[in-house]
Amino acid sequence: MSASERRAAVERRRRIAAARREQTLAASRARREASRVRQAGNLARIRASREVALVDLIDRLLDGGVVIHGDITLAVADVDLLYVGLRALVASVETMERNFGVSPTAQSPALEANPF
Repeated sequence: MSASERRAAVERRRRIAAARREQTLAASRARREASRVRQAGNLARIRASREVALVDLIDRLLDGGVVIHGDITLAVADVDLLYVGLRALVASVETMERNFGVSPTAQSPALEANPF
């Protein structure tokens, strides 16, 4: 393979990667806009009723998803002895599949087997 063919192949791969990135960004923008529309509808519904039940708050929280992030550092005499980073994602299964592309519903013969 000549140098010009290699350059052409590299350029082709770059164009394909750029197109994939643009598709991913466009899909992300569309999901974000759909989420904003849903949230605006939820807010309008809540403002109309003026009473917010705990169930409505939990529904909104799970529909949008929340990331809880925290850091703990144990230090003695300005010497860090222990560092713990905590991250938790709280969302419904549907939200995780729709917004984050994560499929927490695992399917496997090993999971379906009944060991008892």
